[in-house]
Amino acid sequence: MENLDKIKASFNKYLNNELGEEEATQFLKHMQSGRDNEAFLQLIEDGLDSPLADQLLGKPELFALLNQSFAKVTDAIDAKPEKRTAQLWPRIAVGIAAAVALITLSVYLLNTTQYPEPDLGAPYVNDIKPGKIGATLTLANGKTIRLSDAQNGKIAREAGINVTKTANGQLVYEIGEGTADPNEINTLTTSKGETYVLTLPDKSKVWMNAASSLTYAASLNQRERKVILKGEAYFQVAEDKTRPFIVESHGQRIEVLGTWFNVNAYTDEEKVTTTLLKGSVKVSGKPGSKILRPGDQSSVNEKSISIAEVDTERAIAWKDNKFLFENDDIQYIMRMMERWYNVEVVYTGEMPTEKFGGGVSRFDNVSQVLKILESTGGAHFKIEGRKILVSK
Repeated sequence: MENLDKIKASFNKYLNNELGEEEATQFLKHMQSGRDNEAFLQLIEDGLDSPLADQLLGKPELFALLNQSFAKVTDAIDAKPEKRTAQLWPRIAVGIAAAVALITLSVYLLNTTQYPEPDLGAPYVNDIKPGKIGATLTLANGKTIRLSDAQNGKIAREAGINVTKTANGQLVYEIGEGTADPNEINTLTTSKGETYVLTLPDKSKVWMNAASSLTYAASLNQRERKVILKGEAYFQVAEDKTRPFIVESHGQRIEVLGTWFNVNAYTDEEKVTTTLLKGSVKVSGKPGSKILRPGDQSSVNEKSISIAEVDTERAIAWKDNKFLFENDDIQYIMRMMERWYNVEVVYTGEMPTEKFGGGVSRFDNVSQVLKILESTGGAHFKIEGRKILVSK
């Protein structure tokens, strides 16, 4: 194995587009050789939980290759009887998929060979691709911008605020010259099958899940920094002890000064859940208010507010491009499928009653997710166009 520090340095430079043409070619050949697969796998595993995740997972061609590579890996595991379980594949499989895909990407970029489509033997005539990075920005003047179509660079300027789309497909607000108008209200909306990352003017960062929207003042410079959320988002709030950050969502109000937390406020869920990873938050609703500590998850509806300790990794799995389930019923799982794959789910006959646990990559086509779920024997599926039929 080559020196690990040297491999890591080259890996980071490659993801940040800092290698020259000859250096990049040599690095890709190194990955293609397979002699240091274990080192690359570890780097990718670490990268999925670091700032490198944006570079690692924000490339469209990598998404496409991940679909093929992860399917091949899971089929190989599934072929071994001793590995067959009622659970979905754990997080390490996502790392394996990323490693194989990155090595495959080297083949793709060097044009030395074609990576064949795997013969999955899937029982589904049709298939549906996973979601992608995309959103629509609605400005205060009513103008809408499809961010997947917009070129990188400055896309709007509003009363002292510069709005920029970055090279890795994120939206960044920066306060420029002049006085920002607190009445300039913007809304960022993701449709089903879309996800996006937004940096607000106060440097708070928001990851938005599919079928969600965030409404906020373009300046965010009032005495309180207030946003309105519909759907689901993960927040890393910049600390400001003089100006609380407020998130209003579906009858719930969250107040923080600087912290990391996830809010699930989809209207088709029975309750609004808030999961705290760092700091503390005050969650208020019609039944009252509670203070959350790291590891807590609050559940709020019109009649009650409760707190429980939870696995925070599961709550933010979508942000890390994973589905993680823990004793979940098929209806809860299929609601996630509807949002991410932009499909309609129809239940036929008797409702499946089995519970599911484990994890699977969000990069897979829907057939791969359904195939793994179906392997438990607790549910069966059929794809018709963009409709998924579910039966026991």
